[in-house]
Amino acid sequence: MPTRRRVCEAGLAGLGGLALARPAQAVVVRAVGSQFARIFEGGEGQAPRGLAVDLLGQLFGDAVRCEWLPWARAQLMLEQGEADILIGPYRTPERELRMLFSVRSFYSDAMAWYARRGEEWRWSGEFGELTQLPVAAVRGWAYGSRFERMKTSLSQLTWVQNVDAGLQMLSKRRVELFAANDRNCQPVLQRLGLADAIGRCSPPLDVLHGHMGFARSAAGEALSQRYDQAYELWLRTGSAAELYRRWGVDRPFTVA
Repeated sequence: MPTRRRVCEAGLAGLGGLALARPAQAVVVRAVGSQFARIFEGGEGQAPRGLAVDLLGQLFGDAVRCEWLPWARAQLMLEQGEADILIGPYRTPERELRMLFSVRSFYSDAMAWYARRGEEWRWSGEFGELTQLPVAAVRGWAYGSRFERMKTSLSQLTWVQNVDAGLQMLSKRRVELFAANDRNCQPVLQRLGLADAIGRCSPPLDVLHGHMGFARSAAGEALSQRYDQAYELWLRTGSAAELYRRWGVDRPFTVA
């Protein structure tokens, strides 16, 4: 196993793991994901942590193993049947061809452009104004259908590897706008000391919803159904409300 994979047992002794979707004895559910602030955090030499790790522990008990991987590798593992769950992908038409999605999202993000303070006016909501403007976005991220339709018209669009790179390019005036979301940007802005130098533009590009992804196979479909049933039950418990508060993530709407 590559050393960059970091495996964690996601049983939540402190929250009294419910194991609502525990699989048959001795079957291990392998969940993979990459860096999503507060949702799934990890890296080289770090055990994954975050809302998704704790959530899966609540549902599957000690039968789930979470692994941190680069995002492209995590997606490929699911598609090749080497992993059972992909943590946190936004649901898009292109991705629906490659994987199954949970019925309900477990978090949402408003995607937005970021600019240097005082220059938020550069985005008024019209892509036509950006055709000649140097802008950046994170490679491999989904930004919504409108961005997908218009991105080919952005003649000076630069793809960056991560949020750190995009925010640093913005602060150094190498680009005028950077596309991301607050959940991922705010921790990086604080760490880089840029919280007072960079702000979010309005209106948002889109609001996207993060799901659990499953393999397009009979086993993947069965696991997705088990997850969906268990998540609906869990979402109505006090454990769910406490977990969302703990990680500072908005709880999805649910019918009482």
